[in-house]
Amino acid sequence: MSQYLKPHLSIVQQEALLRRRGMRLDDASCVVALGQIGYHRLSGYWYPYRVIDRAASFRHGRPVRTADVGAGTNLNQVLRVYEFDRRLKLLTMDAVERVEVAIRVRVTDALGRRGPFAHLDPRHLDARFSSSAQGRPSRHTSWVAKLRAHQARSSEEYVAHYGRKYGGDLPIWAALEVVDFGALSMLFQGLKRRDRDEIVRGLDVVDRAGAGDGAVLANWLRTLNIARNTCAHHARLWNRHFTDTVRVSALHGIKELNHLAGLEHRDRARLYPALMVLCFLMEKVSMDGVWKAELVSLLSDFPSDGVVTLADMGFPANWTDLMP
Repeated sequence: MSQYLKPHLSIVQQEALLRRRGMRLDDASCVVALGQIGYHRLSGYWYPYRVIDRAASFRHGRPVRTADVGAGTNLNQVLRVYEFDRRLKLLTMDAVERVEVAIRVRVTDALGRRGPFAHLDPRHLDARFSSSAQGRPSRHTSWVAKLRAHQARSSEEYVAHYGRKYGGDLPIWAALEVVDFGALSMLFQGLKRRDRDEIVRGLDVVDRAGAGDGAVLANWLRTLNIARNTCAHHARLWNRHFTDTVRVSALHGIKELNHLAGLEHRDRARLYPALMVLCFLMEKVSMDGVWKAELVSLLSDFPSDGVVTLADMGFPANWTDLMP
């Protein structure tokens, strides 16, 4: 294992290094950006502009880039991509929040009808979720531990009130207000099948025969949780590779989304499928109906320059005709 020996560089030294590597910094705002955004964060946005080392790429069987950027690369263009990504994350977070809240309401209703504490009772959940195997705790046991950890960290007055008056356990309508999106997704997967299917039928998430398909929504929630966490941690979203992708093979019953099945494999792991899922769900849960138009407007302003394009997010050329 190599020892890391690179020294800390001041902003002035970072500027000089960028110039040596071929980056044009045509005005003072570029240098200001290094101080306000940071060299390391911005490096993810100028990565596509770095020159490919043909010989090394041939040896390794994959693209290998040098530290130098292509001739004429200007940091202002990199900053335009960064600003696009910042606005994209705000818009994505807006949609994920509204989808998340809507799912919380539906899961609360499904379990609440079984009892205020049905989420703590394995009898009201899927047997696979509440069963342990090979000495390991069940997923339900793990979920309850997550709930109690969230509850212990909460500073909400209603949480303290339930603790003082009732001994601590939160009813489902309060419990789902303290857990994060990942825990919500986990609980949805743990619902009895009839509860999952009832929820998804109300969102038009159906299979080829028109029956509710809870597995599809469970997959979507996992993918959207990755997008949500990316936005929450201010990481790069626009050309992110998703490790948990939208399963396109299960979309044949949803005509607005079945075009995703025709995507190339690499594009299925990009942002485009997740944005199309958000468009579809926002049509069901949004009360103002403007999010899609805002997304189209933002995407139409993408700063394409021949090096970076919407295709880097998995978008097909005719994406405006395919949106749900």
